[in-house]
Amino acid sequence: MKITQVNLFPFNTGRIGGRVRAVAEVVLDDLILIRDIKLIESKHGGLFLSFPKKRSGNKFVDIVEILENQQLEQIRRAVVDKYKEMMDVKPEENID
Repeated sequence: MKITQVNLFPFNTGRIGGRVRAVAEVVLDDLILIRDIKLIESKHGGLFLSFPKKRSGNKFVDIVEILENQQLEQIRRAVVDKYKEMMDVKPEENID
């Protein structure tokens, strides 16, 4: 499946001790929309994805699970690249 769109909503929970850096929506083949993908910074500074989950009893269960590692890596790369692109805005470009 081809990634046809990535929407990213960056925010920083670092001030309150959180590691979530953004929430993403990914569209596959202009047919499937996956919402609520969290981009999380690891303790070592790397970025990884957490797909949507729901509570079942006292544990969380994945709602969406990508079974093919190559597709998972493509989604991860697309979200991380979009995040880095959005965070690479120079301060002087925001002045109006």
